[in-house]
Amino acid sequence: MVRTITVLLALTCLAWLSAPAMAQQSMSDCDKWIAKINTEVGVRADEASHAARMKVEEITKMCKDGKTAEAEKAAKETMATLGIKP
Repeated sequence: MVRTITVLLALTCLAWLSAPAMAQQSMSDCDKWIAKINTEVGVRADEASHAARMKVEEITKMCKDGKTAEAEKAAKETMATLGIKP
């Protein structure tokens, strides 16, 4: 009986402590694309990087509007222009 109560208490504590970790959202695809582009653009100072900065704003707006397919296409084009593998 004591062993059963101890096991149940341990499982309850484990579930209680792991709930916040499971509730955290992982990065969405949009966030990953934007982070990849921003990382590359941050170290460059040319015309392609300037165009990519402008495109990131458009990609962010598309993602917020729920147009992820269009955002993905724009992000992949921008990454190709910068020479990043998607």
